[in-house]
Amino acid sequence: MPKGTFNNLAIEKQEKIMRTAIDEFLNKGYQKGNIGSIAKNAGIAKGSIYQYFENKKELFLFCISWASKILLKKYGNFSGFKEKKMNLFDYIYESAEATWFQLKEERELIIFIQNTFIGKYGSITEEATKNMIEVSNNYTLNLIKDGKKQGYIRDDIDDDLILMFMTGASLKIKEYLFKKNNALGMNILDEEYEEYKKHSKAMIELLKNGMGAK
Repeated sequence: MPKGTFNNLAIEKQEKIMRTAIDEFLNKGYQKGNIGSIAKNAGIAKGSIYQYFENKKELFLFCISWASKILLKKYGNFSGFKEKKMNLFDYIYESAEATWFQLKEERELIIFIQNTFIGKYGSITEEATKNMIEVSNNYTLNLIKDGKKQGYIRDDIDDDLILMFMTGASLKIKEYLFKKNNALGMNILDEEYEEYKKHSKAMIELLKNGMGAK
């Protein structure tokens, strides 16, 4: 986690530093990513980075958490299904096309997350993936609790067991898609929408039939 001095910065300045750091790690990797270059491109002194973060590792791990939270905040808002009085699973599928094209607006963040999943950042991969899962778990657990209240998720299964099922299924499908595209020399956002839609439907059906209320 960053120091309090970072949290005291204006949101716009925090974002500038984060996006600059992600761009550096994305293009040069974790080992070759340079704190000096990040500071220069962010328009701040190199020493300022160390006022905000203990070291490069802490900065990198916070980049992972920050990127995950930004993507969930911008594209993980499924509150609209309540207004439409739809089952959450059906709403996610119906919204898939809009979400897909919206995600392309954050191409760098998506590729950064993808590269973490497929192990491009070497020794720090395991810890970085753990950070992503923690962010995702907090978000997913809230969806589960809300789903039980709304009656579209079974209430006879413990929240943590449902979370394990959702997380496990989601991670494996993401890993499959990321590795498949990487093997083809592409990233996940280069995939055709129809292919993405097919995998989305399979994922949603798995979740809906496995834990959805009958």
